[in-house]
Amino acid sequence: MATHDSDYFHQLPPLTSETVAALSAGSELSLLLLDLSTEKGILFPVQYTHRELTYRTPGNKDAVAFGSARLNGEGEYRNVRILFSQPRETAALRGLELEGHVKLRT
Repeated sequence: MATHDSDYFHQLPPLTSETVAALSAGSELSLLLLDLSTEKGILFPVQYTHRELTYRTPGNKDAVAFGSARLNGEGEYRNVRILFSQPRETAALRGLELEGHVKLRT
């Protein structure tokens, strides 16, 4: 179920590449995706299944996680990637019908 609560999203701790690096292939994470296509932002639950993590820069500042995901725990899984920026402490999900920043669902 989607909710209008981007303030809640911004208070959550960031999803980091270190968190994902500790996962083995096939591990699952429950995430929240912030869709910024509306003024307030809408949160959507995402179920993510991890496949691999690759670092793109020296010092492991930027990374990409590859896996599959689906919105709201419904529908078919799609191949996705999560782009991590360590300096900004952000994680952006790409590959679903909605794209945006993600954090761990608590």
